[in-house]
Amino acid sequence: MLRLCLTVSVLFGHQIAGKEVEQEMIDLCDDVFCIEPTEIIPYNNYELMEYAAFQWIETEVNGTDMKTAVRTGLDKLMKYAHFSNAADTIVPVSAPLGLTGFLVNGTLQQKFFITLTVPVQVVSPPEPTDQTVKIGTSPGGWYYVRVFDTKVYGQHYHELVMEFLNDLEQDKQSFDRRFFSISWFSTDGIMDIAVQRKEE
Repeated sequence: MLRLCLTVSVLFGHQIAGKEVEQEMIDLCDDVFCIEPTEIIPYNNYELMEYAAFQWIETEVNGTDMKTAVRTGLDKLMKYAHFSNAADTIVPVSAPLGLTGFLVNGTLQQKFFITLTVPVQVVSPPEPTDQTVKIGTSPGGWYYVRVFDTKVYGQHYHELVMEFLNDLEQDKQSFDRRFFSISWFSTDGIMDIAVQRKEE
């Protein structure tokens, strides 16, 4: 389903999603019902993608580093999906695992939202029993997206985000610098970084 028009470019010596990775992502998302973009506009080393609104489960994690926030948030979301909900049932969730981070003057804040997609087949997911887990809706809209096929560690995430924002700035793109999202599609390192386009 998620048939991304992935470009072949190089950033920090890492190949940005070539044909084999594109096929792997397509196969993965066909299996787990990823949300696909409704429109894709390619640029030199990133894409502008439009998404429709969709449901997700989310939790906020504060006062910690990104790696710990992802681990803590994912644990809560998986508990919700496995019986820690009002229906005491298994709730289907799908890739990607998402993180929204916040920047103040280019400095990464210790506040993160961790999300998992609720497939469109699940119309009314049951309420969480953990008050720190919420059912939310991605607002959809246009996002600048850069896709990677290499595992990234630690502080390199922040470096990749800042490099992407600087590239968008050089291209005179209008976007919101206050926050970004990272989405992981597999443990093999297939991921993307996205920032929301500002409407003129």
